Amino acid sequence: MTSATPNPIDIAVGQRVRAVRELRGLTQTDLAKATGVTFQQIQKYERGTNRVSASRLMLISHALGQPVSTFFEPDEPGARDGLDLFAVSGSKALLEAYGRIETADQRRIVVALARSLASDPAA
Repeated sequence: MTSATPNPIDIAVGQRVRAVRELRGLTQTDLAKATGVTFQQIQKYERGTNRVSASRLMLISHALGQPVSTFFEPDEPGARDGLDLFAVSGSKALLEAYGRIETADQRRIVVALARSLASDPAA
């Protein structure tokens, strides 16, 4: 791995910072002000291009009201938690729209559609 290639761990931590920030309804500027950096630096943390130091991660965790452990992957390889899903573009908007669906039948239809679109066509 070259120095220009972000470390996969830094990328994963950044994605989880972004997911929690968005769930909290904060902008990059809000988080930057709370942690004493520029919003551009938050962008770099979230992309994994800049590594978050331990002290900065502690400030981020306090600003977002989460324990530091939130920003690390689940212990088991391949395990996923709810935050991983928010790293996928559009997931928050989809969940918000789903929450506004009023009937259980319509929610079931949306879930069935999503499952059919997500399945492997070869399966």
